[in-house]
Amino acid sequence: MILNIKPAARYQTEDICALADARDRDFFEESMRGGLLTAVVTCDRTVKGVCVCSGSPIPDGCEISVLFIDKEQRRKGIGRKLLSYALREMRSQRFTRAFIWIDENNTAAAGFITRFGFSFDGKERKVPSPDGSGMISEMRFRIDI
Repeated sequence: MILNIKPAARYQTEDICALADARDRDFFEESMRGGLLTAVVTCDRTVKGVCVCSGSPIPDGCEISVLFIDKEQRRKGIGRKLLSYALREMRSQRFTRAFIWIDENNTAAAGFITRFGFSFDGKERKVPSPDGSGMISEMRFRIDI
């Protein structure tokens, strides 16, 4: 298995959308055009994960707006490698901290982020659920980079 992590290319948009079905094509195309970083991890030329970093209203901060790994590839170290790559890229752009919002019911994601070194900073918000069925609560985690 050949693992590769690099900025996403436009030709990968369909594969990214198929992987992260909670997001739409316009979102990923816009993030590739105007975001800080849209990175993909591929195994044998197949997209297995995506990370999107964008600006934050917090000075010197960036926000990880998407971190998604194919379900079959989880718990194999791929998410850790992709997140490490994204944070190195953000640090090279002179960001000093990163933030990520996690659904309060997604204990697996919260556990992963916490083990990585993020900590809950006390901020919470309500946002529309991805399926449009109502509102969900999210918690914000941060890490100094």
